Amino acid sequence: MKTLTIGRSIFASSLSGSTVLFVLLLFAMTQIAHGAGASSRPGTTSESAAQKRAQADVYFKQGEALQEMKKYPEASQKYEKAVKIDAKYAEAWSNLGFTYRKQGQFDKAVQTYKKAIKLKPDLAEAHEYLGEAYAEMGKFDLAEKELQILRELGSDEADELEEFIKKMKAKS
Repeated sequence: MKTLTIGRSIFASSLSGSTVLFVLLLFAMTQIAHGAGASSRPGTTSESAAQKRAQADVYFKQGEALQEMKKYPEASQKYEKAVKIDAKYAEAWSNLGFTYRKQGQFDKAVQTYKKAIKLKPDLAEAHEYLGEAYAEMGKFDLAEKELQILRELGSDEADELEEFIKKMKAKS
């Protein structure tokens, strides 16, 4: 009988050791499977904000280059990709609005500038561009409000917007 008791004891201890080993192995396999299945697509939750910004910045820089060449439709496409990857990229929203405005899509531009400003209220260029869009639309009261914001920010863009508003008022 002693042999049977020792055998059961050894079996029980090896079973609990096997169970622990099995649970650890199962946990490890789950972690590996999760890592292997993790998406590398932009916008996934496994990516950090810095990784998203770095990916979006590639398109942002391409958009800037196209914008400098006055290729606004192509620049818009690049900025659209940038904000799709990183929806918190205020500068990309602002530049996207600029390219929409240059294509005569004023309502779309205004909405886009407002997104940029919501993300970064002190983004002077977005206020300037929004003011310019309003001036081009003949909404001088709204343009003047953006001018006032630029002055409160202490931005050099205030002088540029003021001149632009004067020019647009002279045309109307």
